[in-house]
Amino acid sequence: MLEKGFSVPELAVPALPPTISWLPLPPGWWLTGGAILIAVLVLALFRFARWRRNAWRREALAALQHPHSVDSWLALIKRILLMHQPRTALSHTLSPEQFLQQVAIDPDLRQQLNAKYCQPDNQLDARHSARLQVQLKHWLETLPYV
Repeated sequence: MLEKGFSVPELAVPALPPTISWLPLPPGWWLTGGAILIAVLVLALFRFARWRRNAWRREALAALQHPHSVDSWLALIKRILLMHQPRTALSHTLSPEQFLQQVAIDPDLRQQLNAKYCQPDNQLDARHSARLQVQLKHWLETLPYV
């Protein structure tokens, strides 16, 4: 194949350039990194604002776990409704029948809440109270975000 004394010409093994340094980065990478950082910060601010706006929902879900009388159940429901309606619209409802129509609970629970409102014995039994907790939790989770 190759005779003795034959050398490989320079063109067969070209001289490679030196390796490229990673630093300093070109200006385009700084701009891309800055744009990504700004986008992440804006997204984080929007998520934080949404988390703060929904503090009422977390507080209401925590309040559902405590035992309540009928009067305190109705006060909690009215406080939740105030988050979604103007105070002037809800303040015209004098009886609990009017604002309980906007809440997705069973008719028998609605009737018991109406009957025991402002009565000396205004406690629901444990079974009805548990049903009301579950239904109010579901109602809270389906309410739109404000």
